[in-house]
Amino acid sequence: MTAVGTATSSAGAHAPALARLRRALGGRRFVPYYYLAPMVVLLGLFTYWPFVHTVYLSLTEWNLRPDTPLEFVGAANFAEITGNRLFQDALRNTLIYIAGSIPLKVLLPIPIAVFLWSLGPGGQVYRSVIFLPTLLSFVVVSVVFLWLLNPIGGHAQQFFALFGLSFPNVLGQPTAALWTILLISTWKIIGFNTLLYIAGLASINRDYIEAMRIDGAGDWAVLRHLIWPLLTPTTFFVLIATVIFSIQQVFTPIDIMTEGGPANGTTNLFYMVYQYAFVVFNVGYGAAGTVMLFVLLLAVTLIKVRLLDRHVHYDQ
Repeated sequence: MTAVGTATSSAGAHAPALARLRRALGGRRFVPYYYLAPMVVLLGLFTYWPFVHTVYLSLTEWNLRPDTPLEFVGAANFAEITGNRLFQDALRNTLIYIAGSIPLKVLLPIPIAVFLWSLGPGGQVYRSVIFLPTLLSFVVVSVVFLWLLNPIGGHAQQFFALFGLSFPNVLGQPTAALWTILLISTWKIIGFNTLLYIAGLASINRDYIEAMRIDGAGDWAVLRHLIWPLLTPTTFFVLIATVIFSIQQVFTPIDIMTEGGPANGTTNLFYMVYQYAFVVFNVGYGAAGTVMLFVLLLAVTLIKVRLLDRHVHYDQ
């Protein structure tokens, strides 16, 4: 018997077994779900179950000690935490971080990206330079800026002293410290968002621009009526990502540079959750803060999707 004949008869021998297996698994229509099953299991174990467990912990009182039983307290944690001064300051600062991140991390990279894109291949060096801070660890960035802004012997203080001036203690004043951390996080992230916009600009057909130029349109008209509408999908993505991650991005500089101070001037909901859960070991408060943070981000994201999605133009 030839090799082809052997292979054919072997396949024929296994055909009934394969048919029975297919019938046992529900036929062909369920096959895609079997491919999705591993990812669904992983999401369930590492995403959905931790969230459900966090909601459960938010209704209990526990101090992380294994010999201490969980005490069910219902919604008491939410009632107590919302009346806490730390929560009120953290919520205010969180909203400031979100509001300040939109012009600095979403809008400011657009003109930078348009300028670098207009340089063509010659702008590669500038793109690398502006992207370089993104590659640095936030721990390193925080330590370096803490060193630079030190009011006693810091490099900023030494530079101002050359002109007979005194550099203000920006990390010692609540309002100044908050905006300082926001600016540091912007310096760290702006290069990444700029490259996202450059990638969006690269998909725009330059023939459209040349056609507008021929019709006498200036730079502002091209930006306003052509580039900006075609860039809205990228802008929408950057906006949503910035709102979701802006609170997490400032955690490291808050922890290293101010530890939430001075006078809760830089703490946010994300850092508040960390303090409650892993500093004072009040797991119920920490879990309640996590749930409220999730609800806040979900509400802000849904509002933005509802208001802005109608203005996004995907057809280029």
